[in-house]
Amino acid sequence: MTSRLLAMAGIDATALDERCVIVSEGCPACRPGETSFTTQVVRLGREKEGRQIQPAATN
Repeated sequence: MTSRLLAMAGIDATALDERCVIVSEGCPACRPGETSFTTQVVRLGREKEGRQIQPAATN
């Protein structure tokens, strides 16, 4: 589903890395019948020296 959302938004998935977060107000699976979704990619900054990286949680 993520690849489909990115393609619908015109976002090149090959330009994304582990620092990118995809934010969308919906998707075709959770909003059947909707054809338009606001989708953004936010690239987070690198960790500062001396800070411990926290593991990510997934749903």
